[in-house]
Amino acid sequence: MSETKPARLAIIGCGAVVQHHLLPALRRIGWRPEVLVDPSERNLAATAAIAGRSKTLIRTADWTKAAASFDAAIVAAPHALHGPIGKALIAAGKHVFMEKPLATASSDAREMLRASAERGTILSVGLLRRYLHITRWTKALIASGILGTIRQVEVREGFVFNWATSTDGLLKPGLAGGGVLMDTGAHTLDEVLWWLGDARVSRYRDDARTGVEADCLIDLDLPSGGHGLIELSRSRELPNTCRIEGSKGYVELHLYRNEVLSCSDNVRAFKSDGMGVGAFPEQRFPDLFGGELADFRKSILSGRQQGVDGAEGLRSIEMIEACYARREPLKMPWEEATLQDASVMVPPGTKVAITGATGFIGGRLAERLLEQGAEVRCLVRSMGAAVRLARLPVEIHKVDLTDAAGVSEALKDVQLVFHCAYDPRSSSHNLVGTRNLISACAALKVQRFVYTSTFSVYEPLPDGPLTEETRDGDKSWLYTRTKLELEKAVMDAVREKGLKGTIIQPTIVYGPFSRPWTIAPAEMLLYGTVVLPDRGEGLCNAVHVDDVVDAMILMTQRPEAVGERFVISGPETVTWGRFFEAFARALRIKGPEYRPAAEIARENSGLMHDIKLVARNPKKIVQIAVRVPAVRSLLQSGLDALPKPVYDLVSRAYFGDGSRPTGMVHLPDPQLLRLYTAKALVDSEKARRLIGYAPRFDFDRGMAATALYLEWAFGAQRRSSKAVLDAPAMPEATAMAAE
Repeated sequence: MSETKPARLAIIGCGAVVQHHLLPALRRIGWRPEVLVDPSERNLAATAAIAGRSKTLIRTADWTKAAASFDAAIVAAPHALHGPIGKALIAAGKHVFMEKPLATASSDAREMLRASAERGTILSVGLLRRYLHITRWTKALIASGILGTIRQVEVREGFVFNWATSTDGLLKPGLAGGGVLMDTGAHTLDEVLWWLGDARVSRYRDDARTGVEADCLIDLDLPSGGHGLIELSRSRELPNTCRIEGSKGYVELHLYRNEVLSCSDNVRAFKSDGMGVGAFPEQRFPDLFGGELADFRKSILSGRQQGVDGAEGLRSIEMIEACYARREPLKMPWEEATLQDASVMVPPGTKVAITGATGFIGGRLAERLLEQGAEVRCLVRSMGAAVRLARLPVEIHKVDLTDAAGVSEALKDVQLVFHCAYDPRSSSHNLVGTRNLISACAALKVQRFVYTSTFSVYEPLPDGPLTEETRDGDKSWLYTRTKLELEKAVMDAVREKGLKGTIIQPTIVYGPFSRPWTIAPAEMLLYGTVVLPDRGEGLCNAVHVDDVVDAMILMTQRPEAVGERFVISGPETVTWGRFFEAFARALRIKGPEYRPAAEIARENSGLMHDIKLVARNPKKIVQIAVRVPAVRSLLQSGLDALPKPVYDLVSRAYFGDGSRPTGMVHLPDPQLLRLYTAKALVDSEKARRLIGYAPRFDFDRGMAATALYLEWAFGAQRRSSKAVLDAPAMPEATAMAAE
C-alpha cells in the first residue's frame, strides 16, 4: 500500500450514525469509501447519495462479496454483530475501525485483539470522547495528584432518546446486546476507567423487564478505596456531569461540553497543554468524529496504532458484562403510589394492540395491561422513540398507519385496539391512518376499539359545566378540527360498519412521563419564568394518567360504552395557579408569576411572539429547518461548503453542545391564554354512570405521586442549577411515600 494514498475503505452498516456523522467526517478529511454494505437497499441508497460518487461505489448486502475491493472497514452495524463481523474482517486481513462498543461479549473482543496482533492489522474503536479537551485535561489532572486520593465519583448522564434510527437494532436484546448501559455506557465507563484505573462493580440495577434497559444505576469500588456512582438514562434529561472528590480537592465537569462547572482552588490553577478552567479551545461534535477517523487512517499508513486501540475498548466491555451479571431490578419511587385497581382489568391472555404506545398515555396503558397478563402489541411510527417500550415484554411493530395492508397485518389475532397515536405533522395522515385502523378492525371483527381524542374538541372552553353534549369547538383551530373529524370517522363506523368503538376525551392529563402537562411545566419552571394570567384563577380540569388508563380499560369491558364518547377528568377541579404552584413546591423552586391577561395578550401575540422566540434562542431556526428530511440531507452533504460563520451557526445548532436555554419568560400564546382564563367545569358523570368510572386520584394524591417522579426526573438537574429554594419538600409526597 502506498505510504500516502489512503487505504480503500468499506463502511459496513449504513444507518443513522453513518449518514449523520461518519460520512460527513470522512468527507472533511478527504477519505471516501469504495464499498457500502447494508442489508437495506434504502440505507444503501441514502448513504450513497450523501457519499457522492454513487456510480462508482460498490453497494452490497454481504461484505465478503466485495472483499477484494477494500483494505479497511468502518463497522457501524448493530452492536451484537460487532464481534462476529470484526473477527471475520481481521481473519481476512482487513484493518478495522469498530464503532463502540468493540463487541457485546468480552470473549469476542479478546479474540479480535489476538487475531489483530497476529496478523499485524489495525484495530481501533470509536470512543470519540477521548478526543474532547475536557476528557484529556481531566486525565492529566488526576495523574498529577492534585486531587489527592480519590474518595468519591458521581456521574449522571441522560437524555430523552429519540435518535432517527433506521432499524430496531438498538431496541432488541439480540441485536443491541443491552440498552443504555451498552450504548451510552460504553462511552461513560471508558472515561471513568481511563481516568481512574480498574474499578470493580459492587452493585448494578436497571429497569429492563425482559428487554433492554432505559435507566440504570452502577455502584463502583474504586482502586483508591473510594466509591463511585454512575447513573445513565434514555428517558430523562440528567445534568451530564461528573464530580470527582479527592482528599486534596474536587472538580465537577460537563461530560462533553469542555466546561468545568466547579472546582477547588488548586484545580483552578492547573494547566495541561495550555488548557485549564475557563481556557478550553472550542470544539464541535463533528470534529471528534474527524479526529478518530483521521487517526485510524494514520495508523494504517504508518503501521503504528494511533488513537484508541481495541485493548482500551475491551475494558468497558468487561465492566458492562460484570454489571449485567449482577443485575437487580431498579424500582421507581412512584410505582407503589400508583398501584392499579384490581377491579379494572382485562382477562389474562387478552391480545391487545396499541398505537401511539411511545407516548405517555399509550406507554402507561401498555405497562398496566402487561401487569394484568395481557399480550401487548405496540404499533409505532419511530423506533427511536420506543426506548421505554423496549424494556417491556411487548411486540414492537414499526407500522405506517397510512399503509392499509401493513395495518391489517399488524392487527391479526388482536381482540382489543387502543388508538392513541396522533401525528401533529399532517392532519390528512391522521385521517387516513384512523380510517385504515377502523377498516381493519371491522374486517377482523376486533372486539373493541377505543379512540383517544381530547377535551380540546370543545375549545375554546365555555365557562360553566362541560359535558359530552357541549357544542363543538372552534374548527378554525387545526387540532380541534382534526380531532373532531377523527371522532366522526369512528362514530360513522359504529353506525355503518358495526365497529364496537368508543371515544375517550381526556382533559389535562398529568403524571409520570407526561410531556405536555408534567415535563413541560417542570422544565419551564426550572429553567425560566412561567407567567399566568390575572391571579391564576382559571380552572384546570386535571386528571392523573392512571385514572385515564382505568377509564380506557373499562370502555373495553362494558357493553354500554360502545358508540359513546366520554369526557374523562379527575374527581376535582383546581385553578391553574394551584396546578403550577404544586409543581413548583414539588421541585422546590420559584413558582409562577401573575400578570393581567390583557397585558399578556398585548405582549405575546402572533408574529411578535415568533420573533421574540427566535431572538431569545436563534438555534430554533436551524432546529426547525432540519426536521425536513430534504433540508437535513442538504446540510449533511454540504456542511463543509458553507462559509465559516454559517458553518459555525449550523453545526452549533444542529449538533448542539448539550446546553439548555435558561432565563426564558413563558408567556401564554393567545390559544393557551384562553385555556388559562376559562372556567369550565368538566363533568364525568356519564362515565361514572355507564362504565363505572371512579377516579382514584384527587389532585393532592395525584401530585404526591407525581412529585416522586419529578424528583427522580429533575432532582439532579435542580441540584446542579441555581434554582433551588429553601422551600421544604412537598408534604404530600412525604405522606404518599409512607403509605
